[in-house]
Formats: sequence, C-alpha cells, structure tokens
Amino acid sequence: MKDNLTRRNFLRAAAVAGAAVTLAGCDNATEGAGQTSEVPAADAYPIDAEEWGSGTPKHSEEETRDGWTRVTNEGGVTLGVADTGKLIQVGGFAFKDLNGNGKLDLWEDWRQSAEDRAAALAEQLTADEALALMLHGSVFNAGEITDVLPGVGPVEGDNTDPTMQEVLDHGIRTMLNFGNANGAPVLARWTNALQEYAEGQTYGIPVNISNNPKDYGFPSTLGLAASFDPAFVQRVANEEARAYRAEGVSTLLGVQMDVTSEPRWSRIPDTFGEDPALTRDMSRAFAGGLQSTFADGEDQGWGSESVINMLKHFPGDGCGEQGREAHNNYGKFCVYPGSNFAAHLIPFVDGGLHLDTKTEQTAAYMDSYSIAYSDDEEYGELVGSAFSKWKNDLLREKCGYDGLICSDWGVTDDPGAMVSTPWGMEDAPKVDRFKKIVEAGVDQIGGGFDLVTLKAAYDKIASETSEDEALARARTSARRALRTFYVIGLADCPYVDSSQADKIVESDELTSLATEAVDKSIVMLKNAGGAIKDRSGSKPKVYVPMKFEASAWTLPVTEETASEVIDIVTDTLGEPTGPADEDGNPTYLESDLTRATADEVAGCDLVAAFIKNPTAGMGFDDEAQTYVPITLQYGEYVADGPNVRETSIAGDVVDGVKENRSYVGKSTTAANASEATFVQEMADLSGDVPLVLCVNADRPMVFSEVEPLADAILMGFNAPGDDYLNVLAGAVEPTALLPLQMPANMDTVEANQEDVPRDLECYVDSEGNEYDFAYGLNWSGVIDDERVQTYSAEPLTTPENIEL
Repeated sequence: MKDNLTRRNFLRAAAVAGAAVTLAGCDNATEGAGQTSEVPAADAYPIDAEEWGSGTPKHSEEETRDGWTRVTNEGGVTLGVADTGKLIQVGGFAFKDLNGNGKLDLWEDWRQSAEDRAAALAEQLTADEALALMLHGSVFNAGEITDVLPGVGPVEGDNTDPTMQEVLDHGIRTMLNFGNANGAPVLARWTNALQEYAEGQTYGIPVNISNNPKDYGFPSTLGLAASFDPAFVQRVANEEARAYRAEGVSTLLGVQMDVTSEPRWSRIPDTFGEDPALTRDMSRAFAGGLQSTFADGEDQGWGSESVINMLKHFPGDGCGEQGREAHNNYGKFCVYPGSNFAAHLIPFVDGGLHLDTKTEQTAAYMDSYSIAYSDDEEYGELVGSAFSKWKNDLLREKCGYDGLICSDWGVTDDPGAMVSTPWGMEDAPKVDRFKKIVEAGVDQIGGGFDLVTLKAAYDKIASETSEDEALARARTSARRALRTFYVIGLADCPYVDSSQADKIVESDELTSLATEAVDKSIVMLKNAGGAIKDRSGSKPKVYVPMKFEASAWTLPVTEETASEVIDIVTDTLGEPTGPADEDGNPTYLESDLTRATADEVAGCDLVAAFIKNPTAGMGFDDEAQTYVPITLQYGEYVADGPNVRETSIAGDVVDGVKENRSYVGKSTTAANASEATFVQEMADLSGDVPLVLCVNADRPMVFSEVEPLADAILMGFNAPGDDYLNVLAGAVEPTALLPLQMPANMDTVEANQEDVPRDLECYVDSEGNEYDFAYGLNWSGVIDDERVQTYSAEPLTTPENIEL
C-alpha cells in the first residue's frame, strides 16, 4: 500500500465484489469433533491403519493451488497436508500419521478433545522437545525459511543469527511475526512454507504464528471502547479473526485489558479505558469474538476461524507511578496509593475467565513487565510479573486457570539489549532469570529463541529437585502450549489459501464494519449553536487548513476522500524554497504556504482544525538522568503545586537507601505546544464561521488552552484525519462516549491516585458540560441512554470471581 493512502481510502479501494468470502483453508470445529463415531478409549491406541481407500472411505482429497492437499472427512474434520504419504485411514476416516509409525496415535486422532491430545503428546516429549515449546520468539521479516534471522541470538551453542529452518529444527514452534508489510498473500505463502517444513519433522507439530494487534482499518482499542457497545466489539473481533487466520496468524498478543487509571500512561490507546466494568465487558466481548468461530451468526465454539487470544498484561499495567511506562527502568513500578490492586484484576478474572461465548475462557495470558510495589511486599516479591509466583498463582491457584501464561518480551535479556525488562532481576545471571520464570509457573518466555540458557535453567531445577520433577514441569507447559495448537485445528490443518487471503482481508464485510466502527469511535464533546448537525443529502463547505510538520506542509485529510462528504476549501501551497534534503531536493519553508483569505473562509459553513493532544513525554530526561513531569497541557508546566508528590512511593533500594523518583519543582512543555498557537490563529481567521477542533488523542488532555476558542470539538483516539469526516460533515450522528475523564487542570492530575479510576476533577466547558467518563453529545445534546446509565455507576473495586 502506498504511503499516501489513508485508512479510509484504502478501505474504500480495497472492497471486493461479492458478499461473504469464506476462509478457504480448512473448515474445522475441532473441540468435540468426535461426533462422527464413537471415540476410542485411551488404551485402544495406537490403532492399526487400514489400507488406504479400502472398504467405504469417508473422505475425499483435492490438491489446492498452493500445492498442499485438502482432505475432507464426512461429518468430521478437514485435514491439510503437504505430504500425502502422511495420511492413513481408520474406520473409513482419514487421519494424519505425523510420527510415521503407520498407526493412529491418540494425539493424531481428531475425534479426541484438544486437552486429551495435548496431554498425550506432551507425555511423549523429551526434556529438549518440551523446552523448545516454552519459547515464543520473534521474527522480523516474512521471507524465505532459509534466510538468516539477524538479532535473534543463539538457539544452540555458538549459533548466532540462525535461519528459520534452524529454529524449526530445534523444535521451536511459536513466534511473533513483526514482518507484516508484505501483504496478506505473501504472509500466507510464508506461513505455508513454515508449516510444510514442520510437517516433515518428528511429531509434525505445526507453527503457531502470533501477531500484535493490527487494525485492518478499525479504530484503536480505545476508539472501540468509545462505542460502549460490547456486542458490536464482539462482531469486530470476529471479523478480525477471519482476517488473521487468512494470513496464517493463529494467536493474537492482545488486546490489553489493563485498567488505565493513571491518565499520563503512554499505552492508553491500546486499552479499553479507565473503567473496570467497561474494560471487563469489552475484553470479554473481544476475546469471545476472536476465539469463537461463528456460522450464520451462531457461535460454533473453537473452529477454523478462531484465533487464540493472549490477553495482557496480567495483573494490570495501567497504574505506573506518575504515568511512567514499564518498558523502561524508570517506569517499572506500578503503585497502589488507593489500595485498589483488586480493581485491576476485574477484567482478567471476571472478563477473560468468564466469556459469553462457547470458548468459555481466554486461552492465554501475558504477564506485565511491571513490579507491583508496596514497601511490605503486599503484592508479592518486588520483581516483574513473569518472575512473581505470587502473581501467577492468582491465576493458577485462586482461579484454577490451566491455560497458557506467557511472559512479555525481553524479561530474560541483559541490560543493553534491544528490549531488556528484567525488573527486579537486573543483577541476576541470565540463567537464574529463566529458572525463576519457570518456577513462577510461566509456560512461555516471550521474545527470543535462547534454548541454551533455558536448558541450563532446566538442569539447575533438576539438580535441586529431581529429573522427574523437572521433566514433569516442562511437559506441563508443553501441554498448555500444544492445547492452543489443537483447539483451533492448527494441528489438523495448518495451511491457508494464499489466493483467498486478500479477498478476506479486504472483504466487503470487514470494510463496511470498519467504517461503522470508525464512526462509532468519534466523540463529540462540544457543539455550541448546533455547529455540527444533520446535513443528510448535502455537503457542507469546510475550510481545512494545512499544517507544517517535519519540514513539510500536509493536509490532515485525504482530499479525494474528504470530497465525498464535504466541499473542501484549503490553502495554496507554492514551490518549495527551503534547503535541499539528502537527495538534493528543495524542502518547504513555512513561508511557502499562502493561507486562505478571510473572505474565502467567510464563505464556508465550518472551519475544521485538526490537532493532536499535548505530546507528553515519558517522564524521564535521559540527558540529565532525572525524573520530569508528564504534562497533559500544551504550555509550560511547573510541578510546584500542592499535590505534587515530594517523595515517590516506589524506588530502588541501593545500599539501604530508597531512591526518590519525585520530580517536584521540575518543569516541562509539550513538544507540540505550537498547537495552541495554531488554534488561536484559526479562531482569529474563522471570524463568524464555527470553528471545529478535531482532536487526535492518545491520552487525556487539559482543554482549557483551546476549548474556549472552539465552537465544536470532536475527539478521536489515535485516529487519522479521515476518521472524523462523516461526523464532521453531519453525514453520521455521533454516538460515542468518553472512555476516559478529561482533567480540569494539572493539579487534579497530580492529586490522582494511580490505581484509582475516575478520580479526577473533570473539565467543564463554556457550555457547562463536564468532560467526564461516559460523556458525549449527539445532534440533540448530551447523550443519556442505557449505556451511560449502565457504565456511569461508581467504579467497581472488587472482582466477583476471586477472593484475595
């Protein structure tokens, strides 16, 4: 896709003819697939195979355009194989003989449950084979399987920068694919190549490709939360699941269930906001929609369009002290000044473990990076969650969870690595980090392929306990990993149809649903005088000023797309007169633009100024090596108010002295402070024409610097300019609500308790409206519907399904 193609433009251009596009790999519902005949007892295995095609076969075969063979069983599971020599017949049905013994083993029998198959295979694995399934590595380019994987690190011995083939040779089967830029068909063909290679190895365990969330044209997670509509979000997740599986992706590392009770945190757009109940319901809906396969609107449970949902980051990562982020040492502490730790568990234990769909529970969880801090270790040892047996036991022991737990990335790496987050274990040898993670109950270690150190950790565990205990521990994690392969049918048919991948990813269903979701994500905060109103059947004339950023003038919307719903007026850009860039081409200066005249603007119905919320920073000055405030306002902020914390709650203890991470007296200014000046310029130019601010936000902001200048305000969350157009034009009535409070000032931000949601004094605008959680306007005024009444109740503080 070309760089200048916007999301909405891409969605419109990508729509293909026809209605539903089916997932053309394999159509399986593997859980409880024994409906075809009586399921043999465990002691019946291995079962001798019949002569292929003898008797009355209940299967048929066809070779696909990708070269693999699809085998359809009557009333049973569809298989996919690259090597038809792997097929055997039992009772007239076709099965895969992956270990080549000419017999049907229990773990090869698709009539058995995923749990039983995973357990049966896990019991056969050697320690090395089981340990390989405990790594969840990363791949940065979907290329040939013989390509070197730079930066991956050792898989065995001195082998640095291995090939994908070497990774698979060592039995590693789960990996995060960062290389998504090549398009759906390329990803599908790459996945098929990996699966073909894996099929030929011992046990034929397939490859589980994971992805971080992709938007497929949908709004950010926070944008989805603004719909306050869990049923709609379930539909979105289900469509996204079909797209993931079409590309060969079988596990999603997300979504984030973190309750974002700290308004300065940088990862808020990837969450469902700050309310425990809304986050619970949205996470439950998303996980259920992603994991269940639906046919004609009916929930089929696990099937060929299911994706494993690895919800994150347990037990909640949204209360970092003063908003700092746990990817960094300076943000590694979550704090609980309001004694509200339990509220952060609500989405995980009441949501993820109690889905409304037939898949019942989320199949996997990812631990947080952060240390849950208290001086007396009330929340366990002062280590990151992957190292904390206390935290993982909340799931294992308190909730009885037997699913997969994976660490976040880089927790075992030494300081200085590309991602290094071994919080609380920075000074420990790497082998001890691996050992502690295994002993804490984690099943997979995210980020690398370091079998060498994992094996060394295993040996230490075996020497301290026994070989039998260590092997049992490794097999337990292998069983949990294998279950994720079986439950979605990956072991029976890991292949996809690359010729259908684009048609599914760009289908009419996905495109239209994404457009609907975008419209449901834009919150109207202010609408003085009905500036934004129903204009069905007509196009308002709208002046959209260009903006100067990074030595370039840009229009914040795609002119072709905008012209579909508004009559756009903008500025005149001359030839660039600035100094040459590295390619010798002249660059633009601010003086190369001529703004629209006052008369041209006066002939418009609206002026639409597109701005970003204050760019807040990360709370630490690397150059000065000192803590600084994270600001939610444009102008200079000096942290000298009465609510600034003079002594930090958390800090490392060095030589018996606890570090003070306070920034009292320090100052900071938003990197994009010029946005306030731009708004003033547009307010002056607009005259009597209503000024609409289209605010693209990645966290809350203080509105006092710009709201009084505007007649109307629309807010989106990590939303490109085109996303505002339908609401701006009056083509769609806004329905979205704020999933976050907007603070009145920085004093209330400082007074906020990081672990307590919805505890801010909220901004009140010139119309008397308070920008509180669950607030939003439609054309008639303040929305007060069932959604508002349900979720504006006092925030929950205690989960229903766990007792601490």
